[in-house]
Amino acid sequence: MLAKPPAHFLILFILLLMAVPAAAQERTAGVLVNTEDAYDGYALFTPIFDRDVYLIDNDGRVIHRWLIEGTSGITEAHLLENGHLIVVAAARNEADKTLITGPDSSVSGSIREYTWDNEFVWEIEFIDAETRQHHAIDIMPNGNILVILWEYHSLDEALAMGLDPEVADIGFEDRPFLLPERIVEIDRSTGETVWQWRSWDHLAQARDPDLPNYGAAAERPRRIDINYHPWFLRGAEPPESPVGVSSWMYVNSVHYSSALDQIVLSARRFNEIWIIDHSAAAGSAGGLLYRWGNPYAYGQGDPTADRQLFAQHDAQWIDAGLPGEGNILLFNNQHNRGTDEEEYSSVMEVKLPLRADGSYDWEREAEVVWSYAADGFHSPHLSGAQRLPNGNTLITEGAPGRLIEVRPDGEVAWEFVNPVAGAAVAVQGLPLDFGGRSLFRVHKYPTDYPGFADKDMSPGDRLID
Repeated sequence: MLAKPPAHFLILFILLLMAVPAAAQERTAGVLVNTEDAYDGYALFTPIFDRDVYLIDNDGRVIHRWLIEGTSGITEAHLLENGHLIVVAAARNEADKTLITGPDSSVSGSIREYTWDNEFVWEIEFIDAETRQHHAIDIMPNGNILVILWEYHSLDEALAMGLDPEVADIGFEDRPFLLPERIVEIDRSTGETVWQWRSWDHLAQARDPDLPNYGAAAERPRRIDINYHPWFLRGAEPPESPVGVSSWMYVNSVHYSSALDQIVLSARRFNEIWIIDHSAAAGSAGGLLYRWGNPYAYGQGDPTADRQLFAQHDAQWIDAGLPGEGNILLFNNQHNRGTDEEEYSSVMEVKLPLRADGSYDWEREAEVVWSYAADGFHSPHLSGAQRLPNGNTLITEGAPGRLIEVRPDGEVAWEFVNPVAGAAVAVQGLPLDFGGRSLFRVHKYPTDYPGFADKDMSPGDRLID
């Protein structure tokens, strides 16, 4: 039996505890909330600009880890039903930096597949002088991959398409070109492009009646106004980013609906979601099936009062069988709202005015049927959301590297703050810097997901205690 310590030792110990700042006794990273309402699954995430991909359980214990060689950054990861990993990563064989330099160039250009045991399977790179892969991908039910590409067009080409010279005079000095978006479908088994949609084929302008794309934006809402540049219209300074004004669409997510054979895009700088037809032939004149979020982008409505989206990310259809199936879920960053109010973010579930034949009623308003917001909830960029089978929504608050799983009533059922950035691990109780801990978007997989079959799912250590 151990003897009791002397009374003066107990007093000294208590005084030492009292001397420790209160903040240092609080948890600031790792799992902060874990209730019985949390969905039983594993979260797959990678810190942005990092090389590690982690699979963790609800207790924050590492189930599996991949270390992706030869890259300085990964934006996101997907787990296949065979247990393989698909990552969107920095290109290893940089061929051309014409399109983009700076931070974004270190996390784009390459799509790769790895086995569960971290063995390299294949890679596709889009890094030439004419195209560049960027941001997200989507894996279709047939295994093909939808990819977002910037497509190079010189300023002279843009002027010939009806770009207003006054617009061309703003911000294009260092980058005299436009980067409209191209969406391509890649056959994963061959690497070949089997389908594509080019936004360049669906532009409109109201300057030159002799051009085939002539027409006022309000009269041609299914086309994209080449002269809609938000910073030009509102008199603001051009954005400071590696692509500057050249990427005036800046699509940051792509998602396919097998039920509709349609694709939803998040056009961040238009502050809209765009629906395009996957069944239509490439280059068809149909343009956008539907658009929502900022009617002013096509010459309708008030630029402030009628605007719903603000630099949004991760627009996606809620999959069949999940609560809210067929609706659109997205992270509305609410960045640069143009008001004096404090900036905040929200997650929105939107019911679009869909007809039975798969077309859209432009005369009927889309309806926000569910949303989440809270004090201090804000990410000016990155971020995403995922509807889970139990009705909860997993939210990636990207900039601070925070994950929360919220119930339909908005209560937080699970919360995790990413403690890692490369080799650095946060210190519990101390303030956390953003930087490398940020997350682009995170996916959660059920414990019975086919990709986990016959795998060792024994939990390891927590990333932080």
